[in-house]
Amino acid sequence: MPAPVTLDEAYRAEAWNRLENTRFDVLVVGGGVTGAGAALDAATRGLSVALVEARDFASGTSSRSSKLFHGGLRYLEQFNFGLVREALRERELMLTRLAPHLVKPVSFLYPLRHRLWERPYVSAGMTLYDSMGGARSVPRHRHFTRGGALRMVPALKRSALTGALMYYDAQADDARHTLTVARTAATYGATVLNSAEVVGLDHAGERIVGARVRNVETGAEVDVHASVVVNCTGVWTDDIQTLAGGRGRFHVRASKGVHIVVPRDRINSETGMILRTEKSVL
Repeated sequence: MPAPVTLDEAYRAEAWNRLENTRFDVLVVGGGVTGAGAALDAATRGLSVALVEARDFASGTSSRSSKLFHGGLRYLEQFNFGLVREALRERELMLTRLAPHLVKPVSFLYPLRHRLWERPYVSAGMTLYDSMGGARSVPRHRHFTRGGALRMVPALKRSALTGALMYYDAQADDARHTLTVARTAATYGATVLNSAEVVGLDHAGERIVGARVRNVETGAEVDVHASVVVNCTGVWTDDIQTLAGGRGRFHVRASKGVHIVVPRDRINSETGMILRTEKSVL
């Protein structure tokens, strides 16, 4: 692997110079994990790549996730086995090969409320989840009595549960992971810049062959030429599509997740916890 690149002021000055004076194979717009991943993939295939981000890397959804690499336990109940297997395979790669310094196992307690049927039902699902996970980078699920569950999470209401199961997924700092991917792309030769906003797209007939990029810090603008422009701007996809002259074939339909941060000392617990709601999980 080439020597790691530091995205400091000297790098930025040189990157702006390359951006203006190089014709790239690929211009990636959007510095979230999708854009950083696309830039890394293209760079490691030997293509000349530029990655531009209007704000900061991971400033959108990529720093506002659940911070988990997980298989999606609830998708087993929907019989979406292929999705779960693929996600667990990626979780294993993150834990063992791609980013073991960033990703660590994390436990979740699943409280049981129904005495007869719920434990074997949930245990069967978790056994399948464990087996789909392949190699044992995380422990298998465990069973707890009511007393054992209360020792793990004393705040649970004793009368509201009959026991619990514990299973494992993986946790990471999502923003740090995204920045690591962007820096790795730069290490493999990609020109990587944040505070670089696309304000226009260059057309050649029906094709997009470049973009006008504004330096958010100075206001200066440069024309960037590329054989292919990839839109990886997430929920801002339609904004870039408008610069191309229309919404295109694919429209963004945003979904919402809620993440509430509370002080650690407010929750007396030795583990994470997953609770079923009427339509989803908490």
